[in-house]
Amino acid sequence: MKLIFSPSHYPFFNLALEEYLSNFTDKESEYLLFYRNEPSLVMGKNQNAWEEMNYNYLQSQNILLSRRISGGGTVYHDLNNLNFSYIKPLDTKLVANYDSLLLPIVEFLKTLGLQAAIGERSDIWLENAAGEKRKITGTAQYTNKHRYITHGTLLFDADLEKLQKAITIPTNVEVSSKSLKSVRSKVINIREVLEKNNAEEILNIEHFEEKLAHFILLYFNKSVHIHTLTQEEVNQVEELAKEKYKSFEWIWGRSPACEIHRKVNFKNEEHSIKIKLNRGAIIKEISTNDVFLNTELQKLVDKVYQQEELEKELLPIGFLEAELKDWF
Repeated sequence: MKLIFSPSHYPFFNLALEEYLSNFTDKESEYLLFYRNEPSLVMGKNQNAWEEMNYNYLQSQNILLSRRISGGGTVYHDLNNLNFSYIKPLDTKLVANYDSLLLPIVEFLKTLGLQAAIGERSDIWLENAAGEKRKITGTAQYTNKHRYITHGTLLFDADLEKLQKAITIPTNVEVSSKSLKSVRSKVINIREVLEKNNAEEILNIEHFEEKLAHFILLYFNKSVHIHTLTQEEVNQVEELAKEKYKSFEWIWGRSPACEIHRKVNFKNEEHSIKIKLNRGAIIKEISTNDVFLNTELQKLVDKVYQQEELEKELLPIGFLEAELKDWF
């Protein structure tokens, strides 16, 4: 098994790295990858962006929006959230029962004195000091003809306030689509439980990462080679990140068709706007009850639903820049 600690905290790089290791390396190679990302929201491949995040909050906090190749729900990352990824030759038994790959993580947490268990959705839960169960890990999978990825998050000491605000949909919007919706659960940081339980001291997330990696390798009794990415590998991953993971088409365009109802302000009056989007990115229909505004809004049909495009049409007819926030 090759153990990799990603050299980057850039979410687009790390998402591309997972795909690169799965799709573009020797089919028999086996990897255990750890990485941390700067503040970001990571959607599953089948999710509608507009149903998963507060766009204006993400913008105000410089939280990046990204999409991975696996299914599952949206998760929040920051530098105190540890991400793990098993990348292995395809084994249908393990794909069907990937909780087996979570067992060493649960056992490791137990060595720290924590009451950890695998949940019904292949996630990991901890009991807090009051005996209440809280989620610390969400997981997802990706498979191709030869390999599969089982990956997940570990909330070590993440900013849970930012997490909550980032995934809270604004009150002025309703979205309907056939996309996979995230299942929201009460969460907790591992560090909080460690401190309340007076468990073994973990100095920081780097220390936690190192000890967990060592435990997993011993658990599976694997000979290990610590693999440092070559410059050629880094270049290929960066190219994949640029061409795919940072692209508007991947992040927004993969969103299923949807209908958005928004309340927006225009010239001191509130208006209800209905927008139908194709693949989450292209305005196919738009309407409102105000005759003048409805006529002007038809200029947005077939435009990409992003701030730069809307500004070109909405500012000239009298919308204020502050009012454009209502559209997102």
